[in-house]
Amino acid sequence: MNIKILLNKLFTVNSLEKVISGQNVTVYKNVINELIEPSSSVSNLQALNIIYDYMSKKHRNEYFYKNTLLNKILLGRHSINTSTAIRELPVNKCILDFLIINGVGQAYEIKTELDNLKRLKDQIENYYHVFSFCNIVTDISHVEQIKNSLDIPEVGIIVLTKRNTLHEERKAIKYEKKLDYESMFKVLRKYEFEAILKDNFGYLPKTKDFEYYDACFQIFKELDVLKAQEEMLWQLKQRRGVDTDNIEKFKMVPREIKSLVYFSSYKKDNFERLDRFLTKKMGDV
Repeated sequence: MNIKILLNKLFTVNSLEKVISGQNVTVYKNVINELIEPSSSVSNLQALNIIYDYMSKKHRNEYFYKNTLLNKILLGRHSINTSTAIRELPVNKCILDFLIINGVGQAYEIKTELDNLKRLKDQIENYYHVFSFCNIVTDISHVEQIKNSLDIPEVGIIVLTKRNTLHEERKAIKYEKKLDYESMFKVLRKYEFEAILKDNFGYLPKTKDFEYYDACFQIFKELDVLKAQEEMLWQLKQRRGVDTDNIEKFKMVPREIKSLVYFSSYKKDNFERLDRFLTKKMGDV
């Protein structure tokens, strides 16, 4: 199988869990066979480092971009104690690649060098229905086309450089004119919009089950639109990837798989199992 396809399969939450638990190591061993000498006496940790280094030079896929955002922005500029990252968040008919909430919500749409830009304008316009700061994270090869084809001067443009640093080509500017109650409400889970209504109005509607969602939405619309956004962001921020008891353990996770672990809701025993896997000989699970 093509090494790039293998890498896409390996760096997912489910795949990592299967590798660490020994349920399915086929993809991992196939990647090892492609990139590392079988006779090499290295640990799984060292193997992941070699594999990720190859990705950084030969195959910067969407996972590589997301993992870079998490390492360099959430963990590098902010604090895991006060900020939250969310990936693949449904927004209307689009899926937002990455969101970081630290006081404000910064939306990040990823366009790797492997992607086309056909849906970009529609995606960004949809994100502005919910968030006031939107960014495109991309390769330098896309920058001029984005500037020429996307007539939204408020959107930020961030370049993942060849040295794998993030260069802010254009800073995102706050844009609130498109904020939309329905789009924000749909982002929320039931217990989240119920908490907003109870906190702001002190009650929940008493209706038949099939009328309940619409009744809650009607009350939500009574908030000022910026207040509604503020409440929505606060609720989203509570979707923390790492609980406070395990922050120190998370800090020890290798950067190569930081994003996968962050979005896996690891508990103490998960971290211990990961540590055992990383110290074992390459391919041994």
